Amino acid sequence: METQKCVLYDRDCIGCLECEMCDLDPNKVCDNCGKCLDIKDFATIRIDGIVTDESNKSVK
Repeated sequence: METQKCVLYDRDCIGCLECEMCDLDPNKVCDNCGKCLDIKDFATIRIDGIVTDESNKSVK
């Protein structure tokens, strides 16, 4: 039987389930709520130029 490696420590998995615990509330199992992540409601990108198929030149 092949053993799994622990994702938190340099050892084989011992089944402690520490990797499944919430980072913000150690008494709670992680439910992927995302509160521990810095997720923004919006994002912006800067467009430097547009390449057209006809001329293959960048329009600025």
